[in-house]
Amino acid sequence: MKGLLSIASLFSVDAGKVCNTGTPHGKCSITGEGCDWKQVEFDALNLTVMKWDKQAKKYEDKPVGFLEAHAIVGTEKDWQMYLHGPMIRPKREQGEFDVPPFYVSATFTNEMYRFENLTKQGRGKPMKAVQKMVSNVVAPSTSYAIEDDDGKMTGMLIAEGQPFLANSMLHPAHTEFNFGGVEYVSDSDPHCDKVFPNKHDNKGSFLTHTDVVNTVSCHPDTHICFFTVWRFFDDTMPMHNGLAQKLMPDCLHYCVFEGLDEASMKKGCLKGGVVEYEDGNRVCSTKGVGAVHGMTVAHTDKEDPTKFDIFLVMTGGAQFVGGESSIRKVGCQKTKDGDLKVLKHERFGRDLFEASVGRVSPDGMAPLDAGGDHAWPDDSGKYLWASTFRYGNSGVHMLDYETGELIYSVLGMADYVPHNYAYSAGIHGVGQLGQKNSHLLTATSACTAPKSACAPIPYNPITKALDLEAKGIMYAIDISEILSMDSDNVLV
Repeated sequence: MKGLLSIASLFSVDAGKVCNTGTPHGKCSITGEGCDWKQVEFDALNLTVMKWDKQAKKYEDKPVGFLEAHAIVGTEKDWQMYLHGPMIRPKREQGEFDVPPFYVSATFTNEMYRFENLTKQGRGKPMKAVQKMVSNVVAPSTSYAIEDDDGKMTGMLIAEGQPFLANSMLHPAHTEFNFGGVEYVSDSDPHCDKVFPNKHDNKGSFLTHTDVVNTVSCHPDTHICFFTVWRFFDDTMPMHNGLAQKLMPDCLHYCVFEGLDEASMKKGCLKGGVVEYEDGNRVCSTKGVGAVHGMTVAHTDKEDPTKFDIFLVMTGGAQFVGGESSIRKVGCQKTKDGDLKVLKHERFGRDLFEASVGRVSPDGMAPLDAGGDHAWPDDSGKYLWASTFRYGNSGVHMLDYETGELIYSVLGMADYVPHNYAYSAGIHGVGQLGQKNSHLLTATSACTAPKSACAPIPYNPITKALDLEAKGIMYAIDISEILSMDSDNVLV
């Protein structure tokens, strides 16, 4: 026992060693005020829109049109190859600019970036923006904004996920050993507040009592938040066997807060645990299905604000060609005693996850898989956008919210940079397709050999000489209008 305690002490959580405010420290606010900044440009490009033929179970032969997008490529000094989970602010913060401010997670470099003052120069021209690093945090993946009564952001819940345990090894003063969790990052506390694991849900992974969290999403009416514990090798032997799942289970967790404000973040969870389906089965990694990778809280029942939908993106396998993935639509309710109850769940988006990649069965490891990533419900309430990361159908896709039918797929992000596979790693948006000032954000991580190995490759002279330095790309996609081309392939 003494030996185990000694080992555990090596992996103890030293809160705040990585998690801190941006530069300059003590002056930089999470909302960007007082932070160091630089002017940047997003290059213009067009992304192909393919329409799905639900009768023929395939895409139409020709693109239905194009969406104008703007892209900025990672460099050695910011996010390099790993970018995840954008989070856009509401249209009320757009002001005189063309896109509202947004945040994005630089997972490999332990940083959160904010882009603001986004200004378009005209069709086919670059978009100017201001880039700020507003926080350091352990391997951030996704975030959720916490606001005051006036709608001003006071902080963020940030999902941390470090499957390799060691954080900030090149900076000894900040090095810590843990798998992550969920932090509340704000200006009021420079060392952050650990929200998950917590006293109501404290098991975490073996020895460290921390967990690799991919996604955080909350329901504002009931103050229930969800955290997905997912490791990139989920359901992949021999790394993820029965013993590994017992010691480090990949599950969907929930936390009931008193409110979604700063005071409630400081108090922590009132209730929490692993989510269970209506049949009592825990929402955890399942052979042939995987675990919940990304998820989103969607729309509230119009007649009962205690009821709402969530969408779970299930993914298993460590490869970027084959694997397993699917979506579940789940109906939830906050009970009278203030706890979470799942009312029903169903499979969703089958054409995308099965027919579009030629799956012969809905579950199990397939040689070609879509690779379920994240999801975002648009403001209309009629559609759900889902992102996929695997080679067979990498992109973002518009699905019918009620039926799950695939309508459009937006392609062309993966190969924007030569010898670089940029795969979707989180989406968020504002507005809806065809509505003015509507945008879909897509963060991508990248590698140079997706068909053989796709792992984080740090930038150094050796990797540069071997041409292994991949570039994560941030896309801002204008979904206000699907553009068409004339007979001379000129946008009209």
